[in-house]
Amino acid sequence: AAGPRQSEASASPATTAAKALGSAELEKLLLVQSDLPRDKVADGDDTLPKSRSELKTDKAACAPLAYALTGLPPGDTDAGASNTVTSEERTGDAFDVTMTSVGLSSYGGDGAAQALKAVSEGIAACSGGFGITAQGEELKITKVAAGKASGKGDESVAFVVDADMDGEGTGAFTVVVVR
Repeated sequence: AAGPRQSEASASPATTAAKALGSAELEKLLLVQSDLPRDKVADGDDTLPKSRSELKTDKAACAPLAYALTGLPPGDTDAGASNTVTSEERTGDAFDVTMTSVGLSSYGGDGAAQALKAVSEGIAACSGGFGITAQGEELKITKVAAGKASGKGDESVAFVVDADMDGEGTGAFTVVVVR
């Protein structure tokens, strides 16, 4: 039997009929405290920018990366919701604290694919770093590199940023974007 024609094999699922969810609908899909009873789930309002308009980058190609890093929609939509999950584990006399920002966004048509593409393209374009200004604070990203994608969803991409921590060393942040 003959295999599928090339156009059929490379076609992605139809996305033109996709309808975007609103922010209120996305809020209902976020993790809640009962999902993770050993961790602290918070709304993130005091740690995350509330909208993309509150965040600026010094390089336009890097904006999707900055948005994803802060739990905002990386693509062209206002439909988003975010929160934070903090895990603490005692290691001897110290605590190992992991904070995860969870951002959900929704897109109509091929918007999600375009958002993922913008993030993917931003990784190489921003490899030498970029600046972020949000909530009156400045953050200098010194390096961007591809990370290990989760393999979840229709497709995923990951990146790792190194950020200057106000002259007190460098912090590394891993970001995974899933469609």
